[in-house]
Amino acid sequence: MRTLLTVLAIGSIAFGVWFFVSQAGAQESKTVTAEADDNKVPQESAAQPMSFWMSKKLDYSKSLIEHLTKGDFDSLERDAKRLRALGKMEGLVRRRNPDYLRQLQTFDTAMAELVRHSTKKSPEGAVIAFNQMTSSCVACHVLIREGVE
Repeated sequence: MRTLLTVLAIGSIAFGVWFFVSQAGAQESKTVTAEADDNKVPQESAAQPMSFWMSKKLDYSKSLIEHLTKGDFDSLERDAKRLRALGKMEGLVRRRNPDYLRQLQTFDTAMAELVRHSTKKSPEGAVIAFNQMTSSCVACHVLIREGVE
């Protein structure tokens, strides 16, 4: 059973990476090579709004505050795990940019803490982890807006 779950998890991650890459590839200029694109931090602008992936992460982030305020630790843990998985998939795609990877590592650490405190049903710890996650999101998007490559 555990092997089946592992295979399903790896398959889901692979599908997510494929989907994101195919969506990003359709929106980005064809003149940028795949390697050069890996080294860049994605830019947000009016012409190129937040990616599907980022929109999904934002949806999960919004759900986390709702679960926190309601004390729904089971849903908090579920959505925190999903959001963490999206972050890991993103790291696979943008793995060549060290600044971006540092931000993703901070995000992943905060998400791991949020999952841990959700499991323990600790509202205080979950709130601290949520704040750390929020700080990492803001810091990363500052990096994106400044166009760090």
